[in-house]
Amino acid sequence: MKRALLAALATWLLVAAGLAPAAADNDYSVRYAIAFVPAAGSADVAISVEPGGGRLIEMDFNMPASVYRAEKGDGSVQRSGDRVIWTLPKTGGSFHYRVVIDQQRVGGGYESRMTPTFVITRGDHLFPPAQVRATKGSRSRATLHFSLPKGWRDVETPYARIGGGDFAIVNPQRKFDRPTGWRAAGDLVSTRETIAGTRVTVTAPAGAGADQVATLAILRQALPEMRDAFGTLPEKLLIVRAGDPMWRGGLSAPASLWLHADRPLISQNGTSPILHELTHVFTGIRGGPDDDWIAEGIAEYYSLEIGRRAGLISDERFAKAIRLAGKSGAKVERLRGADSSRDRTRKAVALFATLEAELRAADSGLDALLTLLMKRETVTLAELLADVGKLEAQASQVLVGVR
Repeated sequence: MKRALLAALATWLLVAAGLAPAAADNDYSVRYAIAFVPAAGSADVAISVEPGGGRLIEMDFNMPASVYRAEKGDGSVQRSGDRVIWTLPKTGGSFHYRVVIDQQRVGGGYESRMTPTFVITRGDHLFPPAQVRATKGSRSRATLHFSLPKGWRDVETPYARIGGGDFAIVNPQRKFDRPTGWRAAGDLVSTRETIAGTRVTVTAPAGAGADQVATLAILRQALPEMRDAFGTLPEKLLIVRAGDPMWRGGLSAPASLWLHADRPLISQNGTSPILHELTHVFTGIRGGPDDDWIAEGIAEYYSLEIGRRAGLISDERFAKAIRLAGKSGAKVERLRGADSSRDRTRKAVALFATLEAELRAADSGLDALLTLLMKRETVTLAELLADVGKLEAQASQVLVGVR
C-alpha cells in the first residue's frame, strides 16, 4: 500500500509540474533505478514495469556479455549472443543486470569512466537500446532514480529533477521512454544559468580544471542565435567536462554533450568544438550510411556561422575559415563515405558555404534547409537534393556531381 501511495504521489507531482503527460487509459509505468558501485567499477541497474491500461510485453536488448552481466528478471530472461530478451509477466515485474562502466575508445581515452569519487557516462551505456513490444497504442510513463555511494554529493542529467535522486524521463516523439544522454555523478562542481529559455548546467568533477564561467559566457552569446537558426531549444541542457584520461574530444547526445576540459571553446581557425556539438544536439541531423559528411559538414559550418552571428568571430575570420576549409578539402575526391574524416568535413564546410549563397539567391537559406532536414530520421544525399529542390524550385547546381 505504501509503495502504491508513493507511486501515485510521484505521478501527481510530475503532472502538476508539467513534466509528464497525464496518465492515459493505455499507459504503463517504467521505473529505472541505478546504483553505482565504485569498488567493482560497475553499476547495478533495475528496470521495473507496472501495467496500466497498456502493458509492456517484451524487451529485446543489445547487451554484449563483456559489458552487461548477471541479468535476471521476473518472467523469462534469455540470452542469445549479444541479445537478451526479457518477456514480462502480465502483471509486470523487474529486470536486473550489472553494467561495466569503464569503456575506452579506439586510440585511447575513456568515453565512460568511474573512479572512487565520480562517474561520467551516457544513458545509452547504462540502459542499452532495445526493441520493445507492447500492447497496441500504449506508451510508457517513466522515471529514473539514482542511489549514490556514500560521500557522493550529486548527480547531473539532462532531465528534470522531481525530488531527491528522481528524474522525469519524457520523450514525446517516442512511445517508449529510455534515459539517454550524458550524466555525471559524485564530487561535482556545477554552474547553472538560464539562457535563451534553456536551463544550462555545466558540470565537471572537482579539480578537473574546466572553465565553466567561460563556457557559459560563450553560450550566453551563442544560444539565442542557435534558437533563431534551429527553432525551439530543449528545456534543459547538460554539458559535462573533465580532463585526462577521458577522451580528448567532444560527443553529443540528446540535450547534452561531452567536451574534454582541454578542448578550446573557439579554435585558432575560428571553428568551435562546443558549437559544433551543440549543432548536433539541437538539430539531431544524422547522415545516412554513406552520408556522414552531411551531419558533420553542417555541424562544422554552423560552428563558424553561429560564431559569426554571435560576434564571437569577425566576418573576416569567418571568410578566411571558409577559404581554408576549401583549400584543405580540395584534395578529397569523395564526400560520401561511412565516416567523415577531417579533410572530408572541411570539404563539406566549403560546399555548404557555397550552397548557402545559392539558397539566398533563391530567397531562402541554410536555416530553412535545416528545418526540412530536421524532420528526417537520417539524411541521404538524395534527400538533401530533394529538400534543396523544394526551396529553390529547381535542381541545385552546387550539389551537381557530389559523390
